[in-house]
Amino acid sequence: MVAMIAAEFKKQFQKLNPEQKRAVETVQGPVMVVAGPGTGKTQILTLRIANILLKTDTAPENILALTFTESAAANMRKRLIGLIGPAGYYADICTFHGFCHRLIRESPENFPKIIGSENIGPAGQIALIRKIIEATRLRHLKPFGDKFYYVSEILNALKKLKNEGWSPDYFKKTIASTAA
Repeated sequence: MVAMIAAEFKKQFQKLNPEQKRAVETVQGPVMVVAGPGTGKTQILTLRIANILLKTDTAPENILALTFTESAAANMRKRLIGLIGPAGYYADICTFHGFCHRLIRESPENFPKIIGSENIGPAGQIALIRKIIEATRLRHLKPFGDKFYYVSEILNALKKLKNEGWSPDYFKKTIASTAA
C-alpha cells in the first residue's frame, strides 16, 4: 500500500514546476502559496500534506488545512484520499468560516461576547432592517412611498463598516460626534 501511495505521489509531484516542488518538499515550518485561480494551489497544498504524512510521523488528525471555499475543501480532501487512501479522511480540511464556527461551538467559554448569539442569514438581516425602519420615526425617508427601498444598500454599508473594523461602539461614537 505504501509503495502504491508513494508512486502516485511521485507521479503528481513530477508535474510541478521547481517553485511548486519546493513548497511541497518543505515539511517543516510554514509555507505561503500565493497564486491566481487555476494555478494549482490546491494541488500543491494537498501534495504537501501527503508529503508530510509520508515523510514524518505526523498523524493525519494533526493536520489542519484551511481554505476559503467548501468546493476547495472538498477538492483537497478528495485529492488527499486519492494520494494516501482512507487516512485522508482524518485530516482536518475545512473553510476558515467552518473552522472558526466549530472552534466557537466547541469552546464557548473562550468567546464570552458571542455566547448565546446566532449568525443571522440574509433573510433575517432584511427582516431586521425592515423592523428597525418600521420602529423608527423617519421624517425624510426617500423615495417617498417606499420606505424599504434602500434596505439592500443599508446592509451593504453595514457590511463595509464591519469589514473596515468598525465596532458598534465606535459607530455610535462617530454618529454622536457628527450629530452634535
